[in-house]
Amino acid sequence: MTPSDYLAAARVPAALKPQAFGLWSILRHAVPESEASWIGWPTITLLRRVTEETLHVGGEVVMEDSRRELARHLPIWLRARGRVLITGLGLGCVVRGLLANPAVDHIDVVEIDPDILRVVGPEFASNPRVSLRLGDALKVAWPAGTRWDCAWHDIWSAEGGSRLHVLHGRLLIRYFDQVDQQGAWMLPRPVKRKYGGLRGLLG
Repeated sequence: MTPSDYLAAARVPAALKPQAFGLWSILRHAVPESEASWIGWPTITLLRRVTEETLHVGGEVVMEDSRRELARHLPIWLRARGRVLITGLGLGCVVRGLLANPAVDHIDVVEIDPDILRVVGPEFASNPRVSLRLGDALKVAWPAGTRWDCAWHDIWSAEGGSRLHVLHGRLLIRYFDQVDQQGAWMLPRPVKRKYGGLRGLLG
């Protein structure tokens, strides 16, 4: 598998239709030629959420399946093996990429939002390589002795920015003793240095 193969495998399938549910909406747009170089596909799928701060502008884009954004997850797709923990399901892009990796045996996904699980989860519900769990990844109780070979933290915060970096850092610490290698899609250099002693941090 090449990096381009993983990017293509991770894209949101047409079967996941544009729709609104709860505070969320899934949108799909044709890509204008002027944007094709960074989006990479003829269409782009967006996940948008309305918050108090973004209500007046129709919500905030939480994630998209552009080539540029998907490339942030290449560290986990290229290095994952064995049992993998994913915190945050979103549009399911990280899970799709992992399923394309034959070295991945099983994927445990923790998602805090029941609406996301209800709408995006069915694609993976019957896959024996995927387990979906509703809960807060910082608080969920796992059976004694549960361990993973790799973990990737893909959560989103309505407060964005530094709050998101703090949450990713807390997850790295929370799972330190249960995971051999872990990382997160959005950590600034200072946080990477601060937690540089974490065993096998994917970057």
